[in-house]
Amino acid sequence: MEGVWEDFISLNSHKDHDFDVLGPAADYRATDAHTDWSAETFHVDFDAAVQRDTGPLPLTEDREGYYGPHHFSYWASGLRDVRNLRAACDRLGVTLNDYLDLGCSSGRVIRHMAYQHPEVRTYGCDINAAHVVWVTKYLPESLIIFQNHSIPSLPLADNSLDLVTAFSVFTHIEAFETTWLMELRRVLRPGGIAWITVHTENTWNDMRPGWPIHDAMAAHPDFAKLPDGAPLPDGKSVFRWHGARSYSSNVFYTYAYIRKHWGRYFEIAETHKQLPDFQDVLILRKR
Repeated sequence: MEGVWEDFISLNSHKDHDFDVLGPAADYRATDAHTDWSAETFHVDFDAAVQRDTGPLPLTEDREGYYGPHHFSYWASGLRDVRNLRAACDRLGVTLNDYLDLGCSSGRVIRHMAYQHPEVRTYGCDINAAHVVWVTKYLPESLIIFQNHSIPSLPLADNSLDLVTAFSVFTHIEAFETTWLMELRRVLRPGGIAWITVHTENTWNDMRPGWPIHDAMAAHPDFAKLPDGAPLPDGKSVFRWHGARSYSSNVFYTYAYIRKHWGRYFEIAETHKQLPDFQDVLILRKR
């Protein structure tokens, strides 16, 4: 079915979703040399984590292409991020009971909450119905997974969450950005935090050929018009591919813009450059 109205605000809502899957992470650990995932470097007990997580991994095409053919790296990156999230909660005095991953894809991060920290009530949502179906079929039933859409509205109660994450979500929100911030503020408890990754002037100044964001931007006509070394054009710079669907842009922010606009809704508790890859992390706390 083509051109259904739901796909103007979400993705793949009326497609059949049949998947092939990979084996569990343990099957790929010995053959994945993409990153040195040593416990000493990442402060994670990978041996114990692999034993607890026996679920299948998604094919590369069913995980937004993350980590290409490096399947163990895909899995380990989510475990590393959970470790970083829990460390941030500890630093900021947040007791983690209820957690939402906005834009969870096929569960790169939330699978680790389910397998490694089942005491945390974990929600995941995505505008792509295929990801919602994948998580429902293959990851633990303790995960509460639902499809959202690009209009800022979440079916969660006020003041119900301790932590919200949005990995590479605000990098693509060309409209309703502040409304989404208000929606995240609504569902967070006072003192709760949002972990949001963004493209900033750091990303803009450092990106180079071979980075996924650079290679995507190189195809955009507005980017091609800019001279080499040009500064970020605006406080919020949107490079949009126009079409009748959501999720069709790359967005960059300056820290001055973030402080002026996002600081109205949250305390900007911490910022981290390129943690861990090409995007900066903002840790926002609800006052």
